[in-house]
Amino acid sequence: MAHIFARMLLEATRGEWADRFPAGFRPTIVPVPIRPAKYLQRGYNLPALVALPLGRLAGWPCDPLLLRRREELRPQAGSSLDDREENIRGAFAARPGARVPPDILLVDDVYTSGATVGECARTLKNAGAEHIVVLTVARAIL
Repeated sequence: MAHIFARMLLEATRGEWADRFPAGFRPTIVPVPIRPAKYLQRGYNLPALVALPLGRLAGWPCDPLLLRRREELRPQAGSSLDDREENIRGAFAARPGARVPPDILLVDDVYTSGATVGECARTLKNAGAEHIVVLTVARAIL
């Protein structure tokens, strides 16, 4: 399914949504890292599984290790918007010593409140990124 999702997201970057990307946008694809406990439970990180074929299809570099979780947090599911934002604050860091590219395509599996991708974007901006576009496979309604 990851390859199917990657193709759908690629179409979004080139179809009706293409005009929403900054002019000359040549991104590095960065998947949202999941909690270590969730990785151990699942055995995979869906955003990374989608990001890698998306990079191959688009011809864009993919850096699945650029962004990492700093700490284990409680799951976001079932939390209010305020709780989600508080829970995720400071949870991410750029890889130490990494050169953060100016253009980032941040890939996540599900967009619920925006708290997670918002915190990822803040972290990447603080580390030197200039333009960040978020693509998600699904949108959940709170």
